[in-house]
Amino acid sequence: MDFYDALVAQAAPVTIEPAETSYFSKPGAGLDPRLFRNNKFIPAIRSAILRILFEHLRRHYYSPESFTTVWIAGSAVSYQWTAARSPADLDCLIGINYLAFRQSNPDYKGFSDQEIASMFNEDFSKELQPLTTNFLEAFELTFYANVRTDIKSIKPYAAYSLTQDDWTVQPEIKSPPSNKGWELKVSKDASMTTEILSRYSKALSDIAAASNDSARRNAESALKLAIDQGSALFDDIHHGRKYAFSPSGQGYSDIANYRWQSGKSAGTVQALKKLKDISTKGRKEFEAQTYGMELPEARTLVRRALSANTKR
Repeated sequence: MDFYDALVAQAAPVTIEPAETSYFSKPGAGLDPRLFRNNKFIPAIRSAILRILFEHLRRHYYSPESFTTVWIAGSAVSYQWTAARSPADLDCLIGINYLAFRQSNPDYKGFSDQEIASMFNEDFSKELQPLTTNFLEAFELTFYANVRTDIKSIKPYAAYSLTQDDWTVQPEIKSPPSNKGWELKVSKDASMTTEILSRYSKALSDIAAASNDSARRNAESALKLAIDQGSALFDDIHHGRKYAFSPSGQGYSDIANYRWQSGKSAGTVQALKKLKDISTKGRKEFEAQTYGMELPEARTLVRRALSANTKR
């Protein structure tokens, strides 16, 4: 199997499908009653999330309560929770006191803050996320360790500390910004996505109809180009949103967040993400067939090797 064969094997029709987002939804009269009573997180749900998290962390590290602060952040704990999505997003963010972590787990004293956060997130993705995709039959509960310890630095919509059982960032009723220049950027994203998907669909059809190797290879090249361009556009939009929720960004009111949320509402972000997923799965399939395994980045291999030698 060559790379093109692996890519074509993952390719499937991709369409633009608009979706509701909390960003553009009408704010609720109060907080989500599935999570809150009298402005406090429902104790049983708070306990359940902490139990899931700390049972996981104790399998890997010593004294996780001593070096973590745990928040639920984002639209789920804001007034903009009413969008018709099933399941809804429930984002659990973990702040790490890196000094305390290294003191409790001295085998990791040579790891940087970024390497520690990446190690946590890799385990969350592999071990926890598959178990919490339908939490309370209503939420997709995800866990993510921030490189920065203080959640305020990433400017969340709102943040409720499960550790302290209180608000760190109080929710406010907000409305999306109105900016014609931003709308032009969003419109350009939509046009580019439509054009990329048109070429992608044509390439798929041409591959199926190819009558000789030359025609098929030309169609495969066109398919790969469309997938690569779609992946790059997705990365540009996604990385921009990550910048929005950084010390240098403006959070909710940042143009990069508006661009991301508008793309989700229009369906362009989801379509581009599918192209990126096809690219990723094609690469993994090619590597598995060629080398017998997926080839991680060099820094990931180093971190995994160090982690394997230190974990209990």
